[in-house]
Amino acid sequence: MLKQGSKIAVVAPAGRFDKKRLMRGMAILQDWEYTLVPGPNLDSAHRYFAGTCEQRAADLNWAFSEPDIDAVWFARGGYGTVQVLEHLDWSAIDDRPVLGFSDATALFSAMVGKGVGCPIHAPVIHSLADHVDEGSRRALSAWMGSGKFLDFPGKRLCGHTEPVEGEVVGGNLCVLSSLAGTEWALKAKDKILLIEDVGEAPYRVDRMITQLMGAGTFDGVRGIALGTFYGCEAPGDAGWSLGDILRERLSPLNIPVVAGMPVGHGPNNYPWRVGAHATLQANGLVWTRG
Repeated sequence: MLKQGSKIAVVAPAGRFDKKRLMRGMAILQDWEYTLVPGPNLDSAHRYFAGTCEQRAADLNWAFSEPDIDAVWFARGGYGTVQVLEHLDWSAIDDRPVLGFSDATALFSAMVGKGVGCPIHAPVIHSLADHVDEGSRRALSAWMGSGKFLDFPGKRLCGHTEPVEGEVVGGNLCVLSSLAGTEWALKAKDKILLIEDVGEAPYRVDRMITQLMGAGTFDGVRGIALGTFYGCEAPGDAGWSLGDILRERLSPLNIPVVAGMPVGHGPNNYPWRVGAHATLQANGLVWTRG
C-alpha cells in the first residue's frame, strides 16, 4: 500500500511520452494526495526513446536508491526498457513498489528471475486520465490505500476445470517473446502465467506463443490467465476468432486456461502484483497472498 503523501518517482525507461497526457495522469495522483517526484532526466528525448539508454538507466537507478522515494511509476511504455536492464544496480532494488505495464514487462520479468523488487502491473501514468476506465482507477486507488487487489472475473477457454494455485507472473506477450533467448527471459514453471497484448494480428499472437513454447517459457506452467487482446481481432469475414487460435494453441498443455481478465491495453487494466499468489479457477483469478 501507499499512504497518502508518499513520494512517487516518475520515470520513463522506454518510449517518448505526450507531456500533456502525462501531466493529466500526474494530476490525478496529486488529487489522490500523493507527491510526485520527476526523474532527473524525465524531460529528455533521444529518437523514439525518452532519453538515451544511459539517461533512462540513471533515472531508474536513482528511483531505486533515493532513500525518500516510496514507489516508482512508469510514465509510459513503448519500447526501450530491455536496453537498461544490464545497467541497473540490482543490489539497490528493495521492496518499494514499481508500477507500470506493457514495456515494463521486461523489468518485471528480470525482477522475477532475480527474485527482487515489488513489481505492480498497473496503468502507466500516461494512460491514467484518458484511456483506462473509472473502474480501473478505482481499483488502483483502492490498492494504493489498502494494499489489497480485487479478484479478477474470467471465463474458461479450455483445459481442465480443477483450480490451480501458484504465483502469477507475466505481462505483455510481445515483450515476453522478445526476451526469449536472453538472460531476462521469463520461466513460468509451477506458476500461473497471465498474458495480454495489443494491436497484433492473430497470426502474430500465434507466432509469439509458439516461440515462447519453444523457448521453454510454458514448461511446467500450472495455468494460464488471459487478459485483453485489444485490437487483435480476426478479420470480420475470417470465419474464426482469436479465441479459436488461442484454444487450438493452448489446449495441448492440458492446464486450465481462463480468459477475460480485466488486464491489458484496453480500458480495463486492474492492478496486480507480479509474483503474488492466487488460485485460478474456471470463473476467474482469486488472490490469496500478496
